[in-house]
Amino acid sequence: MKYLEFNPRGWRETFIDEKNNLLFYLKDFRVSINHIGATAFTAGRSNRNVDILLTVSSLADLHSVLVRLQSKNYKLVEQSPKGDFFLLVAPKKVLGYGVSVRLMEYASPIFVRYQAFITLLKEDNSRVLRYNDFRLELIERCGDNWEQYKQLKQDYIDMMIDENFKFE
Repeated sequence: MKYLEFNPRGWRETFIDEKNNLLFYLKDFRVSINHIGATAFTAGRSNRNVDILLTVSSLADLHSVLVRLQSKNYKLVEQSPKGDFFLLVAPKKVLGYGVSVRLMEYASPIFVRYQAFITLLKEDNSRVLRYNDFRLELIERCGDNWEQYKQLKQDYIDMMIDENFKFE
């Protein structure tokens, strides 16, 4: 997998375009839509994918939004065992980039951890660079084993969060 150097214009435009789509599709829900992942940071590198964090205010809305997005051809590719997190892929590329949407409830523990990680990356660009380098190492180490890649990446993120934050 080849990573691309930072492309602020293309990644930002892709995010804005997809955010507008999501706001249109979800106009009768209270949602928050944020640009996350490597493409959201100046030092970031990407595998041609822009990541979006979509949060809703209630568990009932979470499942309704999921159904709505699936009706708009967003493909569900992963969900948590508790049903409090869903990963979807947008039906089409935007400006040549794929778009993944992480859907979760605003008050969920998984959201708190996402926000902690985003805070860590925002406050120190060198963390973004180290995270990029780690992901590149993982690609070489894991090859086509996507499950191993995801687990090792999650372990790294958890370690960073646990080293810097205290959660009860």
